[in-house]
Amino acid sequence: MTAIARRYARAGVEAAHESGGAAAVEALADGLRHFSAAFLDSEELRELLNNPALEQERSRVLELVLEKLDVSKEVRGLVRLLSGRGRVGILEAVAAEVEEAADELAGRARAHVTSAIALTDSQKQRIAKALEGRLGRKVVVSVHVDSQLLGGLVCQVGDLTLDSSLRRQLEVLREQLEKRDS
Repeated sequence: MTAIARRYARAGVEAAHESGGAAAVEALADGLRHFSAAFLDSEELRELLNNPALEQERSRVLELVLEKLDVSKEVRGLVRLLSGRGRVGILEAVAAEVEEAADELAGRARAHVTSAIALTDSQKQRIAKALEGRLGRKVVVSVHVDSQLLGGLVCQVGDLTLDSSLRRQLEVLREQLEKRDS
């Protein structure tokens, strides 16, 4: 995360927290996530918001998109600020910082799980409960599929990484065999 993204996120979180507490910060995180997804999905929107020659159209279209997404006034203000200052390129980083602040206020952690195959809801819930038991707080699990793992899981929660993937186990076995042969 860049220092600039962190500053914008901090300002947005402070404004949201002043106006509506933790719920407003949560709404800010959700709204930024939705806007960021729309921004990433639409090449036209990215081009419009990143092109300084289209400044007048930018404001009009930005307002239409924000209205359509039905986001909070804090999201609208932060997105307008980023757009007006030509900083839309750091939107994802700002959204991630705001989400981290919302998680901290809510006392929860985010687990990024990488699996060789798609996981069922039941499996996700079991992973969340196991991590909650270990971390002592609520855990939200997001899953990414990477077939190169061959099997098993890699769970990352903040600085903690739990790697039970078959790929990692094979790497450890190879390292042990190399040491033995040396």
